[in-house]
Amino acid sequence: MRIITALIAASFLFSCLPASPGEQAAKTPTATLPDAIMPDTSNAVHMVPLTGSGLKYDGVYHYKTGDINYYMRFFERGNVALVVGNESDTSRRSIREYLTENVQSGWNNVHNTLVERRNDSLLFRTMAFKGAITYAGTVYAAGDSVRFLKASEVNGKKAIVEYGFIPDGSGK
Repeated sequence: MRIITALIAASFLFSCLPASPGEQAAKTPTATLPDAIMPDTSNAVHMVPLTGSGLKYDGVYHYKTGDINYYMRFFERGNVALVVGNESDTSRRSIREYLTENVQSGWNNVHNTLVERRNDSLLFRTMAFKGAITYAGTVYAAGDSVRFLKASEVNGKKAIVEYGFIPDGSGK
């Protein structure tokens, strides 16, 4: 009985003491905390680096069907820029120059979107006026190619496409 009485007294004593600095901070309303430590409740998507994915970042990945060329450039910070164009060999370099880390989507057939990495898979989605196109793929041949299942929500078509790597300055 003495032990129980001692425990009750000790808990009463500790409950009357002023809170430690850590406990005091925990009781502070979140509205008064600086923005740097406020929890993110914006539902924003955050970039996750693509380090270790096998991708190459010093060039573009290219796929061609008919007269249409598709280029994509991955950035280690976690995004990909894509452009589609009908081009001649002389204009190829100017189209690839659109693919910068911060290029804005929605103009000149350019898209810039975040890449999600799940194990060895790369997933991303582009939006156009008529609907979305989703990409789910894998890096092959030590980064010399990427293969995607490309699915259009516009027309329901799906295709497997392989993009080959072209290093910067190669002239291709």
